[in-house]
This record gives sequence, C-alpha cells and structure tokens, in this order.
Amino acid sequence: MGPGKDEILRFPQKTVAKTAKGASNIDINASSQPGDPAMSEDELSVAVQRIIAYGVYEECKHSSQDRSYRNISDDDIQFCLSRRFKLTGVEPGEDSRGRKCWKYRVTGRDTEGAELSLVITVNTETQKLKIITKF
Repeated sequence: MGPGKDEILRFPQKTVAKTAKGASNIDINASSQPGDPAMSEDELSVAVQRIIAYGVYEECKHSSQDRSYRNISDDDIQFCLSRRFKLTGVEPGEDSRGRKCWKYRVTGRDTEGAELSLVITVNTETQKLKIITKF
C-alpha cells in the first residue's frame, strides 16, 4: 500500500448506493449537491483521505494554471489533503457540467510547513475530488 497507507479506510454504510432491481446505478446529480447536507469536517476528512488513497483527484483549469505562480506543487496538495486539515468554509456551487455541489474550503500545511488553503468539491459516490483553487 505504500508509506503512510497501512490501513484500509472503510466506506460508511450511508454512502453505499442502493438501487432497485433493474434500476440504473448512475446518479446524474452526484452525491454532494446542496439539497443534501454538507459534510462535517470529520466526514469530509474521511472522504478526502479515501479519495487520495483509492480514488481520483484533479485540478480545474484555473487551479492548474496558477500552480507555478503560487509555487504550490502536487506534493504540497497531497500532503495537505492526506493529513488533518481544518474545514474553514462551505458554500453551494456548480461543477464544470453545471450540476449543483458543495464547495469546501480547507486549510492545512504544505510539505514545508507553510499554510495552504484549498477550495475543493468532493463526490463520494464516484470517489472524485476536484481542486477549484489554492492559496
């Protein structure tokens, strides 16, 4: 599993999708839309750590273009998200396809110990995390 990844993160039962027999298993609305309550700091931490370990995370165009300007590496982002971070804000937003979602602002530390803040969206159903911006 690699360094620092010696335990398997269990999926909470409430995030496991249950569908009727013959129904589609695709949720076109994602799992983190404003109609649903935003995740707590602990729920978000577990979801983010699971996605970093087993899922997919990506940066939106704005975030990736500002990477060199802001001197924030991919290692800094992974370090911040894989450790304990603080949830400093939640607001409703839209993803790149125009679907409603929650935007979470989290603050942690980069590899050099400097404060790093990220605005992210999390989809627990598809196990995807998107970095909207970083500062």
